[in-house]
Amino acid sequence: MTNSGRAEGSRSRKRPRNTRNRPTDDELLDAATSVIAEVGVERATMDMIAERGGTSRVTLYAHFGSRDALVDKVVERELDQFTQWMFAAYDDIADMPYGQRARRSVEATFEYARRNPAGLRILLGHRQEAEDPGRRLYQTLEPRVAARLRENYATRGAQIEASADTLASLLIGISLDVAYRAVIVDNADIDVACEIAVTATMAVLRDVQAEQLLALDASLSRK
Repeated sequence: MTNSGRAEGSRSRKRPRNTRNRPTDDELLDAATSVIAEVGVERATMDMIAERGGTSRVTLYAHFGSRDALVDKVVERELDQFTQWMFAAYDDIADMPYGQRARRSVEATFEYARRNPAGLRILLGHRQEAEDPGRRLYQTLEPRVAARLRENYATRGAQIEASADTLASLLIGISLDVAYRAVIVDNADIDVACEIAVTATMAVLRDVQAEQLLALDASLSRK
């Protein structure tokens, strides 16, 4: 075959890029989420994500600039989706009685875990780091829960302050830790795990006394 023939054959094998099939950012983030949830942040590579997304490393870099930027986008998206889900749940149950609100808050956490276990793994699977996504999730949810606790205790004549943040962190932690353990670590029955979290949450709300919270506030004010 002549050089011109080989060149012509080479050109004929190159297919023009179909721009209509270019992946969107969300599609690439879906692929990254799937890979990171399976192997963890440290082991996830651009090659693995590109293969999962049916694309190339070049495309990933074109969309996100770097691997770290892509991971940050994945975390930000999962954090936003989870917090928006919980905020919507808090709004929906705002007018319910105290105990029913507590139950429904826990159930909302477990329903999200049921629907999006990969997101839960990404947010809670790397808690050994100081600025891990799980800590950021707590920091986002705590103000809403703490504000509601202050309102509830105020109706009983107790004006709690910083102790509401402590109690909110405890209550959020019960749901998130049990959900993570059940869905991600042990692959347990999520309905059974949810009832355990509900029982623990109700016990905390029943047994923690306003005097204890006020005493904690007083100790903090002396520092």
